[in-house]
This record gives sequence, structure tokens and C-alpha cells, in this order.
Amino acid sequence: MKVIALSSHSRSSGLLLIVATPIGNLSDISERALEALQYADLIAAEDTRRIAKLMSHFGIEKPTESFHGDSGAAKLDRIIERLRQGQIVAYVSDAGTPTISDPGAELVRAAAEAGITVCPIPGPSALTTALSASGINADRFLFLGYPPRKAGERAEFFSLVTSQPWTVVLYEAPHRLRPTLEELAQVAEDRYALAGREITKKFEEFIRGPLGELAKHFAENEPRGEFVIIIEAGGDAPTETAPDEAAIRSTLEQLLQSGMSVKTAAEVVAKLTSISRNAAYKMALDVADKSAEE
Repeated sequence: MKVIALSSHSRSSGLLLIVATPIGNLSDISERALEALQYADLIAAEDTRRIAKLMSHFGIEKPTESFHGDSGAAKLDRIIERLRQGQIVAYVSDAGTPTISDPGAELVRAAAEAGITVCPIPGPSALTTALSASGINADRFLFLGYPPRKAGERAEFFSLVTSQPWTVVLYEAPHRLRPTLEELAQVAEDRYALAGREITKKFEEFIRGPLGELAKHFAENEPRGEFVIIIEAGGDAPTETAPDEAAIRSTLEQLLQSGMSVKTAAEVVAKLTSISRNAAYKMALDVADKSAEE
């Protein structure tokens, strides 16, 4: 029995499937995800080598094509054209839910603008999996992805992270974990946090404690695997006082410099202040334009 009724999909129009795949343990893949991969005419993948291993494990034989952050307009147009012809394309990232700190948003937007139906197939995500095991309040949380790499931007970014009235979630690579924890500890040494690695895999590990202790632990133990860092809220809840435009612009600039999109940065600011979403978006556009001119 088809669990997502793909067989009833009209071939007069294409269908873009956004398929979540396991972040480690292959048993976490859903029946819907397997059906989507089996039914697709093409699997577009952030890394075709990774999806090839998954397909081999489950006996799936389908053509694949890479689509990642460095893919050009020609490749995007080629995939969109296949969708226009009525084909079904499944998009997968390296692991987890696509477009969450992964490329793919450009493909989703282009497909939607072309009138193509976009169908998400939910599943594993390192973000929510780590939050569920953190013991830190997640009623409201702020996901900021990977910290910036440039030294001049990192101090402001970590100051912003530790001043939030919400739980903050970051991703980090193993070779950058030590400096990231050290810099976070310099700002908020006693702030409770969690560092999770190898989530759902054989060597899954969650280290909990003040940021200072986490920094010390990984100074003495080599970081291995991709990490999720969760930092407990530190600032006071925002009040209804009139927003400070200079402070909002400064926050927007920091968020944009960290790699966040204009739309997402505006949404974050709108949630943290009393400014409207439209006003925040216009301000974010203005900040982005001025930064580009510098």
C-alpha cells in the first residue's frame, strides 16, 4: 500500500519531494522516505556518495545528481526543467532534514515559484533530537546554525548568543569545537549547556554542564563527530518597551554576518522585539544592502 499516494500523482506536473534521511542510525528512516526515494525519477543530493550508501543498503536503484551550495544556475535550471516535464525529484541532504543548515532552499524556492508542488517528507533532525535529550527548556529556542569563522565576527556573535532570553542551538564541526566552547565560556562560563555528538550512532554522547566545564572537557578529550551545542537562556525576557532601532540594526548585522538569510534574520528580530515582521524585513534588506556596498 502506498503510504503517501505517490501513485495517484498526476504526471502532468512535477513533484519535488524534500526527504529527511537518517542522521546516523539507518533504522531511523521512515516508510514514507523509502517510498519517496523508490518512486522518484531522480534523486538530487547534496553528496551523491552519501546517498549512494543509503540506496545500496535499502536496495534502491535510481539516477542521482548532485545539488549543493556550489551548484550553479545551470544545474538548478536543469532540475526545474525536469520538474516542469512532470518528473518526480527527491531532494536529500547529507543527513537529516534538508535545508536546515544545508543547501536546498534555493531549489525549493525555485520549484515553488515555477508552480511545482513541494512535498516535505519529515524525519530525523539533529536539532530536535539533541533538544529532546538536553533537559533544557525548549518551549522557545533560537537556532543559529554554525558560528561565523572570521575572528572579527565571532566575539559579537557569541555575545549575542549568550544574551538571548531563549535557549540557543548551534551546530559545530569537530575541528572548531574547542575554540567555540572556549569563546563561549569566556562570555558565560557558568551558563548550563549541552554538547551532543555522534547522535543516533554507536558512539553517541551527551556532555552536560557549565560552558567552562564543557570547554575544559574537550580541551582534554579530542572532539570527534559533528556536534550540536545547546545553551540555556541567559537574558531577561523582552519587554514591550519601544525598540531601539540602532540595537536592532546591530543585531541584524550580526545575524547576517553569521550566514543567516535576510528573511530568517528578520523573523528572529521580530520575535525578540516588538517590531513588526514587515518592518524587520525592510530593515534587514537595508542592512544587507549597506553591507554589500562596503
